[in-house]
Amino acid sequence: MNLGERIALARKQAGLSQEQLGEKLRVSRQAVSKWESGQTNPDVAYVAQMCRILEVSSDWLLLGEESGQNAPPARCPGCQTIVSGLDQFCPACGRSLQGGEGYTMLLKPPHQWSADPSSDLMRLSNSGIFFKAPLNQPLSYQEASEVASHAPLVLARGLSKDQAYRAWNTTVFPTLFLFLQDSEEENPRVLARYPGIDPKTLTIQGTREPMSFGMTALAVVVGILAAVVLLMFL
Repeated sequence: MNLGERIALARKQAGLSQEQLGEKLRVSRQAVSKWESGQTNPDVAYVAQMCRILEVSSDWLLLGEESGQNAPPARCPGCQTIVSGLDQFCPACGRSLQGGEGYTMLLKPPHQWSADPSSDLMRLSNSGIFFKAPLNQPLSYQEASEVASHAPLVLARGLSKDQAYRAWNTTVFPTLFLFLQDSEEENPRVLARYPGIDPKTLTIQGTREPMSFGMTALAVVVGILAAVVLLMFL
């Protein structure tokens, strides 16, 4: 049984038509038909989504490992959303699925704002850092304003130290946001009362921001001049 046949089997077992599966994946029925007939292969992102929708393991869907066909689907340890082996973060709550220490980023409640957070939310949604929906895709200013209206709001969980620092560094008004170590608490109103972590302490030791071209050129010139002066005294 090939990939297309496994997609068709899982779809039928889930009681979905090609059109219904396409609607859930936001692709056409023709695209699903081509996957099932083997004319084309779905992108990895669609495979991960199909695993969640059809409640099958990625090992079975991609590799045909029979042990994974009837096994219960994997779930996020935080919110219990079905996830696939291809997911690094939970698509629902943003929690890291890779283990290890993680960090939560929270938009503070409105009474703690010193500025409108909409522009910063736009920047974060375009930063390439993983955030939970709806910041998992680029937002317009109007969409970002709608997100801000739901504050306090958890924007991400399971961020690495580097990701948390980059997220903080992306914002123009960093005091609008709170960074915390991941915990079992999920209520943003409760989390907003916790003491935050200074993101500047989350930089990876031994790493620095790369020098700009101008600074690099200046360093080269200074090095050459220092060498010339040293040679004059030899």
